Amino acid sequence: MTDIWRDDAPGERRAALVENGNIVEIHIQRDALWALGECGVGRIDRKTPSGAYIVSDDGSVLLLRSKITQPDGARIAFEVTREAIPEPGRIKPPEIMLRDNAPKPLIGKDALWDARVASLAPSAINASIADGFDVGIAGQSVVGDVSISFQRTKAGLVFDIDGIGDAFAINMAAATEIARLLRLYQIGAMVLIDFVSMESKAQRTQIAEAFDAASLADARPFERTAINGYGMMQVVRARPRPSVLDHVFGTRIAALSDETQAYWLLRAVAQSTGFGTRTVTAQPDVATLLQSEGWAAWRAAAVRLAGADMVVVADEKAAGYGHVHVAQS
Repeated sequence: MTDIWRDDAPGERRAALVENGNIVEIHIQRDALWALGECGVGRIDRKTPSGAYIVSDDGSVLLLRSKITQPDGARIAFEVTREAIPEPGRIKPPEIMLRDNAPKPLIGKDALWDARVASLAPSAINASIADGFDVGIAGQSVVGDVSISFQRTKAGLVFDIDGIGDAFAINMAAATEIARLLRLYQIGAMVLIDFVSMESKAQRTQIAEAFDAASLADARPFERTAINGYGMMQVVRARPRPSVLDHVFGTRIAALSDETQAYWLLRAVAQSTGFGTRTVTAQPDVATLLQSEGWAAWRAAAVRLAGADMVVVADEKAAGYGHVHVAQS
């Protein structure tokens, strides 16, 4: 049985593909970013030998990877072919292709998200998927006696496997679990897996084939190497959008980004119950972001959904990603 759980909040939309009660895929769209398939208009800011940097009308910088004949400053219409990708220490800009003209009316983020959710299954229900983030934030999954740790790096996502007992059994459990995690968090680009080393080439081949079999349900295309004698296998997966981990951590390695903290606090405001003003306490940088002009529409949406006003308090000692206090719960 397949379901879609939809969990939208101001500025951040979530959806989960659920099979037999288990979340198998998590999808996120953040409205501050250009979405895959979104169209817009901008000007050529700087040409490169193989393309150009484009500045959109909202001030975003986008990358065109094809030669262009128009001069610097010329106006062009575009379509997003890859979303911006946050990685440790940097953000890769969204990539675009040229269009003869931008569609009128422009296809908005609402329509793109609705189409993305509809592609997963014919209908959706509203339900929280917050529990699906736990393993990704912890960076560790445990299957029986097998521990699988993972972390983002500039080069890609790295998995390390540990366990007690037979190496083949440990690796077999890990191969299946890693395939599940890659699908769950919609991981793209390079993935490096450090299996427990095994001398038998036949066993290494079996582990790789088990990974392939566990990946059959995942629609995302990938290529992989064989497992070498040191236990290393490299997987390269398509990456049209940020993964869940990219969204959650941004340019940090294993700490929630300021954007994530701000989005989650607005979600908490929107979903809060009780009476009176909602007081949002957050780290100073997060508080500044929440109160910025660019976030005004999402603040207003959170206030409307809560049915109460909201104030933001900056506190360097705020724990976790902050909290929301309701005057009368």
